[in-house]
Amino acid sequence: MAKSADDTPSDEAGPRKAGTRKLAKSGDPSKRARADEAFAEAERRERHKARAQKVGNPPWFVPVMLGLMLIGLVWVVTFYITKQQYPVESWGMWNLGAGFAFILVGFAMTTRWK
Repeated sequence: MAKSADDTPSDEAGPRKAGTRKLAKSGDPSKRARADEAFAEAERRERHKARAQKVGNPPWFVPVMLGLMLIGLVWVVTFYITKQQYPVESWGMWNLGAGFAFILVGFAMTTRWK
C-alpha cells in the first residue's frame, strides 16, 4: 500500500518556531496519543530547564547592600557630629576606617548586582 502525502512530514511551511511541532499524521489513535504524550513531556522538561536557569540575586542581596552603605554613612556622620566621641571612643580616628569599610563593602556588592 502506498503512503499518502499526509503521512510524511513536510518542511514546505518554512522554519519552525521553538515549541511547535510538525508530525506525520497517523491513522492509529494510540500512536498519536503516545506521540502527544512524548511531546508534552518534552515541553514540560524544557519549561523546567528554563525555570531552573534563573538570573539574578537572592532577595536579601539588595537590602544588605543598601544597609551596609547606610550603616557606614551613619557611622561616619555620628563620628563627626559627636566630636569624635562615638560610635567607639577608644578607636579614635579608626572610626572613620570602620565607617568607610562598611561603605566600601556595600559598594563592592553593587558590582555583583544583577
